[in-house]
Amino acid sequence: MPDVERASALVQHLLDSFDDSTETIASLTRRCQRIASLRGDTAALFWLSLESSDIGNDFENKTEHVRETLAARLLKALPADESERIFKVEYGSYTRRRMLPGNKANYLSVQQTEDLVQTLRREEEATLVPPPPGMHAYDLGKHVAEQGQVRARIFESRAPLEASLARIRDRLWEFLTETEYELTFGEATAETFNRLRSYVDNQLTTISPPALDQFQVAYRRLKDGGNEDRAHALTSCRRVLKTIADELYPASSEPVIGDDGKARVLGDDKFVNRLLQFVSEKVGKHENGAAVQAALKDVGTRLTALNDLASKGVHAKVTTYEVDTCVVQTYLVVADVLRIRERAGRL
Repeated sequence: MPDVERASALVQHLLDSFDDSTETIASLTRRCQRIASLRGDTAALFWLSLESSDIGNDFENKTEHVRETLAARLLKALPADESERIFKVEYGSYTRRRMLPGNKANYLSVQQTEDLVQTLRREEEATLVPPPPGMHAYDLGKHVAEQGQVRARIFESRAPLEASLARIRDRLWEFLTETEYELTFGEATAETFNRLRSYVDNQLTTISPPALDQFQVAYRRLKDGGNEDRAHALTSCRRVLKTIADELYPASSEPVIGDDGKARVLGDDKFVNRLLQFVSEKVGKHENGAAVQAALKDVGTRLTALNDLASKGVHAKVTTYEVDTCVVQTYLVVADVLRIRERAGRL
């Protein structure tokens, strides 16, 4: 079962059993951590890791320990400024959930906090045991008063911890409902993209197998996730466009009149312009020709800019989001171009 499906099944199960009286907040937290890990949700994984850890008095060292051991894989995949932003935002939310009266905070793990609350409840219940029979009225009154004072002190310690646990529980519910929405919306979007991708892959199988191989290389590089891999994914996208241009509108040393009336030589390196010319000659300004040309220009500009950025090295890292966008846009543009080719072939 794919990770997305496992995460979706876990979310549904947790939402359905969330109000079960046997469900502890610690158990809910651990399973939410699993969902965050399956989805690669860096921010959620970080704050859930904080909730599951005993920070105690050694706060600075232990937050760094949590950050480095439980969220390192995802945090390291992000640019430093994004990683720091997540740390500050999620740590701030974590401390607000943990605040106690007197400007104090509870940095015990959720499990330890629940155990402490249960211990306090048992101590409180012990004060309700009936006094020994035959006590003098004065002693009985004193005993009842002392037990009342003990219960008050215990309640004063227990109630803020329970309020903090309630805030954590509310955040877990919020996380689960947000994740359910994102997974539901994402699945619909993924189905649409998968249909489009299937069309492109099927077309390229016969039209240009090398371009199909280059798309697959781009996806493998994205999955690997390193900065060098992202740069290679961008290069693969450029190669896809060039390979398709070579197939649909081969380079020529003869000038060609564009739709703006100007003559241009569309050489080997002018693959985006060659695709633009292909679209122009097949559909011109009719149907979606203008929109496809605009999308081609945008993808060409993005790929050039990001490839230039990637070539500058570690001081100019390309983010996963930017590369994801380029890969998806390249697929969309190629799908449009192939549909134009397909329709033109029927005329």
